[in-house]
Amino acid sequence: MREQLLHLLFPHVCLVCQKLLLPDEEYCCASCMEEFEPFRTSSEAEDVLRQTVVSHFGEHFLFERGWCRYQFHKKSALQQVLHAMKYEGLFNLGKSFGRQLGEWMLSGGDIGDIGCIVPVPLHHLKKTERSYNQSEKIAEGLAQSLRQPVRSDLLVRKRYTVSQTGLSAEARKKNSEGAFLAAKCVRGCHVLLVDDVVTTGSTLAAAAQALRESGAEKVSLAALAVAVKE
Repeated sequence: MREQLLHLLFPHVCLVCQKLLLPDEEYCCASCMEEFEPFRTSSEAEDVLRQTVVSHFGEHFLFERGWCRYQFHKKSALQQVLHAMKYEGLFNLGKSFGRQLGEWMLSGGDIGDIGCIVPVPLHHLKKTERSYNQSEKIAEGLAQSLRQPVRSDLLVRKRYTVSQTGLSAEARKKNSEGAFLAAKCVRGCHVLLVDDVVTTGSTLAAAAQALRESGAEKVSLAALAVAVKE
């Protein structure tokens, strides 16, 4: 809350170190962003993302492509910033991260025939509580870079689920199973599914399954970060 108030009063202050930002910096200074541990290449990021998901769901859960910009560590500068984005009302930070992620995706070469961008939805009660969906804001930033539409209407969370934070991998899987419903008009589409942080991939797996059951031809994944083993 202190960081949120500070940024509202002094929007040109770094969220992490509270130093003044340079004119070309947004939300975080370059020095703090160097602590975020970005992946060197998109192929390296995709390998880690695939290993994370496959280790929990097996080879049967295959996605077309996958992108993650950062490695996520607990008690890191990145965690501090993502917490502000998710819980402290700094939703425009999600758009900024999304634009950066999209530009990085394009810099890595051909991203395929993605037809729409679908954020992982919140249950309507949780969205009312937070007032916005951070994954939707990331998707909006991605759309600006990739020039593809955001289709939040294609996927809904039909069942309220408890927070995944603190749950075991198996509990995360059970918590997400059957939680999503996709629209039939997704049939034949290549969907880019968007979330903020991938821990075990259980949320993305459940969402991707719902999209495939409604006829999505391909599902690719994009997230700001993937949790790495400490």
